[in-house]
Amino acid sequence: MMPLLNFSSMKAEGQTQVRILQADRLAGETTEMGRVRKLLNNVVMETDDLHIIADSVYQYLDLDLVDAFGNIQIETDNQIIWSDSLRYNTSTDVSTFNGRVVIQGENAVMFSDEMIYNFFFEIAEFPGRIRLEDADGVLEADRGFYFSIPDSAVFYGNVQVTDQTQYAEADTLYAIRNAQFYELHGNVYLEDFENRSRMRGDFSSSDSTGYRELRRNARLQRINEAETDTTFLQAEWIELTDRDTTSIVDAYENVRIWSERYASISDSARYDDLAELFILGGDARLWREDLQLSAELIEIQLQDDEIERLLATPRAIAVTPDSVTGRFNQITGDSLWIFFEESELQLIEVHPNAEMIIHEKDENDDPEFAIQVASAELFMYFSGSDIDSLKYYRNVDGRYIPEAQDPGSVRLQGFQYNPDLRPERPSEWLIPSLPPVSGEPMFALPRRYLEYLRQREQSSVTESADRAGTTD
Repeated sequence: MMPLLNFSSMKAEGQTQVRILQADRLAGETTEMGRVRKLLNNVVMETDDLHIIADSVYQYLDLDLVDAFGNIQIETDNQIIWSDSLRYNTSTDVSTFNGRVVIQGENAVMFSDEMIYNFFFEIAEFPGRIRLEDADGVLEADRGFYFSIPDSAVFYGNVQVTDQTQYAEADTLYAIRNAQFYELHGNVYLEDFENRSRMRGDFSSSDSTGYRELRRNARLQRINEAETDTTFLQAEWIELTDRDTTSIVDAYENVRIWSERYASISDSARYDDLAELFILGGDARLWREDLQLSAELIEIQLQDDEIERLLATPRAIAVTPDSVTGRFNQITGDSLWIFFEESELQLIEVHPNAEMIIHEKDENDDPEFAIQVASAELFMYFSGSDIDSLKYYRNVDGRYIPEAQDPGSVRLQGFQYNPDLRPERPSEWLIPSLPPVSGEPMFALPRRYLEYLRQREQSSVTESADRAGTTD
């Protein structure tokens, strides 16, 4: 080996000075690209900011270019870079790395077949497929940029992010990693493993507070803990807030909810996971079997994913068509409560300003008459699906409507029955568009990078042993 420590380095105006520390052989020649200094075998070079190791290096002295080949390793204050080949422009501090590029930063490691790196601004451009790994998970994309100083990035095309708690894919990702702020654009798909939720939309953003939003054709699919029921929510805008003990979902504009047991439409909706409570607001309508409940606000209280109670207010109205005659049984009031037990209807409670119309049939199941009652309070008890008893309190007023007076045409104020508006079961569940993220980088790892990993692992083992010895 022939050390070349005494070689004078070349430095033009505005040009980075390259110092040759070591090489086995040195040759020089003049080519179409001007004078070339060839450093062969076990080459070590440095600048004020870089330490470069390679199998061979060509210095184009008239063009301010350095080409390096084979087992390249470059160290800076903030990262180490490995690749198969390198072209370094000493006047611009811009380098192009090709073939098995690995960049190890303080918080992440990236893999690609090509990288254009500006050492002055510490900006990396990846024209081709890129993979980023950190302590939390893995990101892959068709191309992207990474900005070391603010620890931020933008990735384009078939973007995928996965960790132990979630998976995401989109056309574009903007990330400020140290602030844990992320934006996803285009064909967004999100999966939250802990909350058993899947989401789609055109745009999503999230931050370190546990807040996430989904906009434009936003859809959320959630499976209950027992995996026996699925709830599907669709809106123009969905917000999710994860707190220490609960998860809150807010939805706005043309909100549509479907589940196995009920469906609803409203202007807005909120779901509190801890309280198991849905709150529907603004021209809300809910369907359960043949029942339609309508009001400005509807609360759905769940218990173990089953409806325990419904509350509708103000001036709520519940409508149920008779299964035989098709006539509409109707109940309305300022506040209307519906209670269930083991999914069976138990009680309807209305107050104040309660009013109802109940249709009766003869022994042949033909329409016979109707009863219309108004009172301050009304309680309707059920046995199975049939009315068991009725109770009225204060200011009771009622009338009998014989068949001759066409009771089937009578409607209480605020009557609504719109089964055609009821959301239907989605034809397809939400699923990823892209294949799963690979567990390994897209190429065999460079030799010097593997050596770096072994040294780091050995250092970690030694430090652990030292700490254990100190403790003893």
